[in-house]
Amino acid sequence: MTDQAAPPRSISGLLAAIPGIVGVIVAFVVAIVQYAGIDGGTTKRLSGLDAFLGFPYVGVSIVFFSLFVALFLGQTAGARYRHGFWVGAIVVAGVGTIFQLLAILFSFSWVAVVLLVAAIATLIFTIFGCREAKRAGTTAQVARGERTIVFGVVLVVAGLAGLTAAYNLSVDKVTAILSPATKLNCSFSLIVECGTNLKSWQGSLFGFPNPLIGLGGFAVVLVIGIATLAGVSYRRWWWVAFNAAVVGAFAFITFLIISSVYVIGTLCVWCALVWIVTIPLFWITTIGNLKNGNLRVGPRATTFFRGAYTWVPLITLLCYVVVFLIYETHLNLLANL
Repeated sequence: MTDQAAPPRSISGLLAAIPGIVGVIVAFVVAIVQYAGIDGGTTKRLSGLDAFLGFPYVGVSIVFFSLFVALFLGQTAGARYRHGFWVGAIVVAGVGTIFQLLAILFSFSWVAVVLLVAAIATLIFTIFGCREAKRAGTTAQVARGERTIVFGVVLVVAGLAGLTAAYNLSVDKVTAILSPATKLNCSFSLIVECGTNLKSWQGSLFGFPNPLIGLGGFAVVLVIGIATLAGVSYRRWWWVAFNAAVVGAFAFITFLIISSVYVIGTLCVWCALVWIVTIPLFWITTIGNLKNGNLRVGPRATTFFRGAYTWVPLITLLCYVVVFLIYETHLNLLANL
């Protein structure tokens, strides 16, 4: 989480990110339309690749393109990826391209063609990035002993757990509407279940299912975590922007926790997984940026936050205890497990 200088690569990074940005926008819009059809009763059953996955396949497209938008835009923030990093990215881009091709084979549509073209373009730019890194002999920007390993691990775990929760919530949303008689894998009792939350207006706070935000957002978190562990460095504005997004996520899950307890009256297991990883993500990112100077405060405050950084596990634990006590007090959670 340092702010080291790096050769300017904003133009190539922005150019390479364009196919991914297009892919994210198209996939997101299509997902909103498809979920609207499911909610409104227009769509009675899934077909093609959607039926195989259990939810609209464009949800996977959102994850795929979000990964590479974060990868390429990171270059505009000074990130320099080593050759091995790019090789891994090529593998992911190749798998994603094959996935988009399968979508066309399962059920042809012009949307699928657009997403395939965007995936191919993303793969090509990734190959170019790999060749450039090999030719330049790019080395790690942060020495192994100076990397923020704990921070990187937290981001990777949060990204993977968040994507798992977002995927399951996306599937359960479809199942709850199209097959209401089917018991969801997150339903354990009248209190501990996801269906009520997913069908509530809070479950689609912005007019579309909340998990769609998680599919894209946690993909970005995952990329930044892997890059951090690989010794990649970003400029200050990147960390400020990332922190702003994390603050927004923290505020969002706080609202959902309050709604779940006081309005809906249930505990959604997959939703709980989201806030379980978002809470430490918020504290370690915010306090880390304060201690590193990415969020600028006075010298005394900076010194304070350097010490407070070691308190993140304790602060996180206290947050967990507070949330548990709220659920236990108002929903008698333990008795309903």
